[in-house]
Amino acid sequence: MNHPIHLARIRSLRPVVIRIIASNLLFAVSGTCLFAQLQQTQATASPDAQRLAEVEQRLNEVTITLTQTQQVLEKSLAEVQQLRAQLQSLHAQIPANSVEPPAETATVSATPQKSDLESIREEQQAMQAEIKQHDQTKVETVSKYPVRITGLALFNAFSNAGVVDNVELPTLALPRFPGGSHGSAGATLRQTLLTLQAAGPELAGARSTAAISADFFGGSASNIYGYNSTAGVMRMRQARAALDWQNTTVEASFSGPFISPLSPTSYATVAQPALSGSGNLWTWSPQLRVEQRVPFSSHAIAFEGGFIDPQSPGYTAIQLDSPVEASRRPGYEGRISYRANNDPNLGTSQSLSFGVGAYSSSQFYSSSTQIHSWAVTGDWRIPIKRVEVSGEIYRGRALGGLGGGAYKDTLIGQNPVTGLTVTKGVDAAGGWSQLKLRFSSTIEANAMFGLDDAFSSNFDGIVLPPSTNPLQLYARNSTIGSNLIFRPKTYLIFSPEYRHIESWRYTGPPNIANIYTLTAGYQF
Repeated sequence: MNHPIHLARIRSLRPVVIRIIASNLLFAVSGTCLFAQLQQTQATASPDAQRLAEVEQRLNEVTITLTQTQQVLEKSLAEVQQLRAQLQSLHAQIPANSVEPPAETATVSATPQKSDLESIREEQQAMQAEIKQHDQTKVETVSKYPVRITGLALFNAFSNAGVVDNVELPTLALPRFPGGSHGSAGATLRQTLLTLQAAGPELAGARSTAAISADFFGGSASNIYGYNSTAGVMRMRQARAALDWQNTTVEASFSGPFISPLSPTSYATVAQPALSGSGNLWTWSPQLRVEQRVPFSSHAIAFEGGFIDPQSPGYTAIQLDSPVEASRRPGYEGRISYRANNDPNLGTSQSLSFGVGAYSSSQFYSSSTQIHSWAVTGDWRIPIKRVEVSGEIYRGRALGGLGGGAYKDTLIGQNPVTGLTVTKGVDAAGGWSQLKLRFSSTIEANAMFGLDDAFSSNFDGIVLPPSTNPLQLYARNSTIGSNLIFRPKTYLIFSPEYRHIESWRYTGPPNIANIYTLTAGYQF
């Protein structure tokens, strides 16, 4: 029974009530004395004008003091009434037939047993934890505006049946050589994420925001012996700073091309988006974007335009810059999209959307060799109750810097007839699609397929030198994958995933690898 504890709580409230009443009386007496002193001063005041002004000033001060005292008394009265209600509540919890024992018996009964002490300590610790949580020190910045820290501690265990380009995060299947290991297994936490999000002041009616994310997937993944290292090097993943009006956004960012805004869902491939190298144009690059939204009814059409400085892997140039930078002109992007507002009947937080995008840039290799890089893209997201279908497609040339064309912008070789050096822009097409099934608020399943095709016709009419990187010989790459995501709690993630990779060179059969991954994460 908790009867002794209730009695102790009732007794503990008595001195509180006494102190409040005493403080109220003290305020009242002090106010009365001040008022009496003021009346005496007024009675003995001389008719001198200056003396009257001083008396009026003191009268005003005393009036203010009395007003404050009255407010304190009213607040104290409210506290007394609240304490009285608590006392009545405690009395109501005591059984009607209970009788307070004599003083000696009450002393013995009020002494809690060991189990009661442990229970009290547990309740006290829980209350202290809640108080610390609410009174925690916020991150302080020079600007004094709020900053939010989020992250994802991510553990990935993997088993690869086949030779791959990166055992921790495979995108290509490589040839198997006799006598070599035809697989690998291990674990990593290098895909762990850290993110800072900030909200700043308003400018010309626009809300300013910024965010930056980092992981530990940077640097070289191999040691001096050529083996993969499990230690991670921090790198910046993405960053953005934006001004948001009601229907307009201006953003400077280091992120994926906005002509390719979607990515499949996967916790096994966080350091690079899922289906990278298999139809997903994802490569993070510096960009400047302006978006104008035109709402009508419950829908909206968005117009986006901007500049991009894309990467250019495997290029050859005299200058220490990329071919796009050497052209002295940025890349251009544009996109038009239709968006529907969230429909509660769909059973999903995502909304229906379609988009069409375009990209163009110039790549300068020499005064006699310049390549026009371009792309046309399409994207869609279609939610139907607990099912969602999403995906993207593209067609273009020299898209290695965006993650297409088997990560190749150009092929450099010799003309078989003239023997002259030839540089060809790689034509490519590809895309991906995902089917998402939401079984409940804690379980979902995803099935995905992606294909990146750098046409084998790109290799016609050109002789590649023997020193060509073997990765430059790949013309096609596809991935089929599926995963199950289980979130028993809001911040806990468990996800098994399977991926099947097939990679073709421009001649010969494909290389095959099967990837099995088990992921556990804690989101904070």
